[in-house]
Amino acid sequence: MQSDNRIRVGVSRLFACLRGRKDIGGRIACCAVLLGLCALSVIALNSADALAHESNTTWDADNWHNMTLTGNAVISREDETLDFDWGDGSPGTGISGDRFSARWERHLDISADEAGNYIFTVEVDDGVRLWVDDVLQIDSWIEQAKASYEAKLHLSEGQHLIRVEYYELAGAASISVSWEREPDLPTTYWRGEYYNNSSLTGTAHATRDEARLDFDWGYESPLTGINQDGFSVRWSRSLQLPAGDYRFTVTVDDGVRLIVGDRTLIDFWQVQTATTYSQITYLDGSAVTVRMEYFEETGQAQARLTWSRLETSPTSTPDPASTPGSTTIPPASPTPPATYTPAPTATPATSAIPTSTQTITPTPTSTPVIVWQALYWNNRTLTGTPVLARQESAVDYNWGTGSPEAQTINADSFSARWTAQISLEAGTYRFDVVSDDGVRLFIDGVKQIDGWSDHPATTYQYTLQHDGGSLSLILEYYEHEEAAQVKLSWAAVSAVATPEASPSPAPTPITVVVDDQDSGFQRGGLATTWQEETVGHSDHLFWTNNNDKTRTGYNWGRWSPDLEAASYKVFVYIPSNHATTGNARYWISHSGGFTLREVDQSQHSDQWVSLGTYTFSGTDEDYISLSDVTYETYLSTKVAWDAMKWEKQ
Repeated sequence: MQSDNRIRVGVSRLFACLRGRKDIGGRIACCAVLLGLCALSVIALNSADALAHESNTTWDADNWHNMTLTGNAVISREDETLDFDWGDGSPGTGISGDRFSARWERHLDISADEAGNYIFTVEVDDGVRLWVDDVLQIDSWIEQAKASYEAKLHLSEGQHLIRVEYYELAGAASISVSWEREPDLPTTYWRGEYYNNSSLTGTAHATRDEARLDFDWGYESPLTGINQDGFSVRWSRSLQLPAGDYRFTVTVDDGVRLIVGDRTLIDFWQVQTATTYSQITYLDGSAVTVRMEYFEETGQAQARLTWSRLETSPTSTPDPASTPGSTTIPPASPTPPATYTPAPTATPATSAIPTSTQTITPTPTSTPVIVWQALYWNNRTLTGTPVLARQESAVDYNWGTGSPEAQTINADSFSARWTAQISLEAGTYRFDVVSDDGVRLFIDGVKQIDGWSDHPATTYQYTLQHDGGSLSLILEYYEHEEAAQVKLSWAAVSAVATPEASPSPAPTPITVVVDDQDSGFQRGGLATTWQEETVGHSDHLFWTNNNDKTRTGYNWGRWSPDLEAASYKVFVYIPSNHATTGNARYWISHSGGFTLREVDQSQHSDQWVSLGTYTFSGTDEDYISLSDVTYETYLSTKVAWDAMKWEKQ
């Protein structure tokens, strides 16, 4: 090595100097000078090596004569590019044309001007994995015909390690890896990328800027050079709107996905006639990336997207008068609603309810829409900077052992504060708070309920004589561990004479259950990937491994109940086995349209989990569906299908 030679030369000169000088001072001077020269040489060499390393554009490649990248590599070399199409051939001497594997590594140096969002593209036959800075970005470790994958990520200034692993089983073999900086998204128009296939794969055939998304192509092609059938489009832009709740509405024929920020709001990637879907989400006022993906199979084609700001936060129950095909999800609802557990009756009450020969009975009143300002902390003391701030329409949550907002708020040891102004007529009102764990209620700045301690689900009450007008409400809450829930409600109370006769028995609630072996349950997809077990509700369930995206032959199940037209609370049964996904996506079809509920199955065990309350029409349009498309890493979790029930309200 050149560096070794230079160091040896420096050492030789050092000893020559020492032999030539008799006095101690001279020898010390020689040592100081030559050691300094040696050090400078080493520093210079190391700097040169570092610069060479940073500017290195070749791949360090290792090739194995097996599919597992194990043992000693048969071939180790440098590849100028990672773009190979071996066909039925071999990567090199000593490796056969089938059943081999390879690993490539290189560093990518990003300057300050080059920092930004990048798209990594991999085309492969068969399996591939791509890491950037030791984070797995593409994982398709399966036997497959030539396929294309993309990963979008942000690269900051500095050096980044790229690693690719590949295996070939049989037949043709190929792999290519490339990347490019994603142009900054437009802020006043859409960037449309058109593909001559229905899967958004490969390179876009055409790209153009579009003022709005409002297309009805009928049987025609969207533009010259694009198929009239079997095409797909991705539209992207940056959108900045004032903070508030927004309803996004799409009308499509055929499939659509709408992604706002990092949340998939609408996902109906299927062949269908013109259908309208809508979804509500909260925007905090900052710029957010909006992406709409669309495909056309055959027949007519259309795609529209609009949005509008809601004047007030919606109530927690979908509006039965919504346009058919729309989706109404309250932005305040936690994801997912957790296990339903009835709270024990009142203990303790901070203000006793008066007793006399009369019974004080709460009288429900029509409550106007209330906007709660909610703050959440990842501690139990409401201190520091909140990790989440949003508007909510009600304080009525039963998270079970889950989190109010997955990946943002802890499942345990968190706290929250809700603030709102309400207006009440003159009268007597009873405030009820249910909590597990601690809770405090302030009315006009005065603490009226104080249950700031660990405890199971407990009901607290406070009675207020009000002269009429507005009230300031502050509810503070903390969760220590295990189950978590909090609810605040109030109602006017009136004196009613105690009846002499015995009260009529309460009507028997109507409950409809559809289990996975009942005639009301249907499933489809790849028959070879369905599994069943003798556990769960009624000792049976179905499960499959998850899909990371909508792939051909993905699995799905549908529960169709026989209901009379009415309002029902819906529950899904989550078994203790074979339910490990953190993102089971239940679509509820009701008279108001479609509503998506995302449930972390892994957080529940042999439990009924609430999906909310909806109005159903009593027709075959009443159903709930679940697919194995969870958007988690491919085949990393299990999705379970078990029982579903509807409780009439």
